[in-house]
Order: sequence, then structure tokens, then C-alpha cells
Amino acid sequence: MEQTFEKNMSHFFTGVFLVLIPLFILDRQHHLELLYTLVGFYTFLQIVRDYIWKLSLEDTKGILFLCFQLLIVSIIISVDQSFISQVYLLVLIGEVVFHHPLKVSIPFAATGYITFVVGKWIAFGFPSFQEISFIIPRITEFLVVFLFSYMVSKSVKQKQMLEEAYEKIKASSLKLEENVIISERRRFAREMHDTIGHSFSTSLIGLQAVIALLETNKAEAKEMLQKIRGNLDKGLQEVRQSVHYLQESHFFIDFETAVRALLNETVEQTSVIIDQDLQIEEEWMKPAQEIVIYRALQEGLNNGIRHGGADRFFLSIKTEENLLHFRLEDNGSGIEKTKVEKGFGLTAMEERVKEIGGSFQMDYDNRRTGLALIIVLPREQVNFGEM
Repeated sequence: MEQTFEKNMSHFFTGVFLVLIPLFILDRQHHLELLYTLVGFYTFLQIVRDYIWKLSLEDTKGILFLCFQLLIVSIIISVDQSFISQVYLLVLIGEVVFHHPLKVSIPFAATGYITFVVGKWIAFGFPSFQEISFIIPRITEFLVVFLFSYMVSKSVKQKQMLEEAYEKIKASSLKLEENVIISERRRFAREMHDTIGHSFSTSLIGLQAVIALLETNKAEAKEMLQKIRGNLDKGLQEVRQSVHYLQESHFFIDFETAVRALLNETVEQTSVIIDQDLQIEEEWMKPAQEIVIYRALQEGLNNGIRHGGADRFFLSIKTEENLLHFRLEDNGSGIEKTKVEKGFGLTAMEERVKEIGGSFQMDYDNRRTGLALIIVLPREQVNFGEM
């Protein structure tokens, strides 16, 4: 995202520089030909830096090139008898502030302002301080550019950190799912081995004995076949019980613990604040309901952080008699009722809720900040097979 932002800004600044070139002729310039040569050279340097060399401004070569650009701008300012060239200097300071820490950008900006004052003093023919004192208050323009660039830099970097944190949360969730699936497969394999394997093994041994008895003692062979049949029936019942247990087993060993783990992981990786009120009756939720609520929590947190810019959430999950109430509220940028567009995540969330008989809504009426996701689920006998 940061690279895309830098690329867009490079396009914008290059366009601004090209637009500024014809404007110098509108003012009385004593050295117009020299001024145009310097401005053309500077614009050429900017294009080469951004589009040919694609120089990174954050390393040593980048800062040296920026210092070289500052030298060229100082010469332009000392020749220009207007204030158009100040734009070049302000853009340069903004780039330094965006790409470098304060220990580098503050000295650079101070040097730039001193260069501006001295350059104008030279351009206007070395007048007295009283005659040129009107340029001193222009320091406010430098301060505005400095502060704005600093805020933009912080905002872009924080958003990038949130994107990285989101990817970590997503990867952790996928890893958790993978581990659960592997664990369930192993458990199912053991169940099948212990039930089907034992029943089949003993039955095969018994059938070998039946074959031998058929020629000598049919009555005993018949009796043994009855025992084998009973053994196979018992094995079939055990298989059915194992499948039923697997189908009805919960996705999480403890749902509330899994939810708190997700919340703690989100707080650690994104530094958001999550106030929580969890009042979940034990064994109230079915596996399908656990997954729906867990996925809704994941999607709500991710949307609030990535798209809403939220840094605080309130989560409430309560089971009251035959209803479960889920509410996740954030302090993000919110959404206007007339501009509601459900993305894939919210659409899938709503579909999953309705599939198990629940209701889903977004609380955005009369809101300019914040958004709340509300889910209500009935207490029903729902399992994975029904989903």
C-alpha cells in the first residue's frame, strides 16, 4: 500500500512541476533563460529519479540525492524573483518528512527554510532586512507542510501495520483450523481402527473356523456364524456411534477460551482495545453455531480495523434462555445508510447466520462513526450434516 501511495504522489508531483514551468514567465525575471534551464534540469532529475532509476528515498543513496536536489532548488530560489520556486522546496521537504525519521527531517526542513530566506535575499538583490522581512512569516507554510507530511506518513505506516497484523491473524486462524482438522482426522482414524478393525479381524478368524467346520459339524458352524453376525452388528453400531459423535462434536474444545484467545491475539498484533462481556452457558451452542459466531467475530474485527480504521471494540455474547445474542461494535469511520454495500465477507456471514435460523443486521442508523454487527441465534439442534 505504501508503494502504491508513493507512486501516485510521484505522478502528482511530476504533473505539478510540469504545470509550474510556464508560470515563471508571468513574473518579471532578470534571468529567465537561466531560470528555465535550472527548472528544466530539476524536473528532469525528478523524472529520472522516480521513473528511470526508481530510487528508494529511504536508503543512503536516496538521502544523498535529496540533498543534491536541495542544492539545485536553492540555486533556483536565488534566481527566481517570484515565489513559484518555493513549491519545489516544499515538495522536497514533504518527501523527506514522509520517508525519514524526525532526526533527519527536522534538520533538513530547517536547512530548507534557511536556504529559502537566503535565496530570496540574493534574488531580490541583497536588500536590507526591513525590505525583505515579509518573507519571514512564510515559515508557517513550511510548518504546515512538515506537519501534514508527518501525519500522512504516520497514517500510511499505521495502516500498513494493520494490514500486516490482519494477515498474521488470518494465517493464525487458518493454522488453527488446519490443526483442528488434522486432530479430528487422527481421532476418527483411531476410532475406525479400534471398532471396524477389531470387528473385521475377529470375524475373519471366525469365518476361517466356520469353513473348516462346515464339512464336519454344520450345527456348530451355524452357531459360530450367529456369533460372527452378532460381532459384526456390534461393530456396525460402534461405527455409527463414532460417526454421530464426530458429527456432533464441537469445533472448539472450549468455545469461550477460543474466543478470548482470538481477542488477545488481535490486541497483541494490532494494539486495539477490546471491551468484552461474555456470558455463554456451557454446552448451549452447537458446533455450527460456534463456527458462525467465531467467523462473525473474525470478520467484524478485520473489517473494523482494515476498512473502518477502528481502534476500540465492544463485544457482547450472551445466552438467554433459548436465544444467543451477539453484538460487536467499533468506533471506526462507520457507514451511511444510503451507502451500505455488503462485501463478500459480510454477505457470507449473513448467509451462514440465516442457514441455521438466525437473524443478522448492521446497526448503522443515524450513525456517522462506528458500526455494530448484531446476530441472534435460536437454541436449536443443528449439526454439520444439516449445514
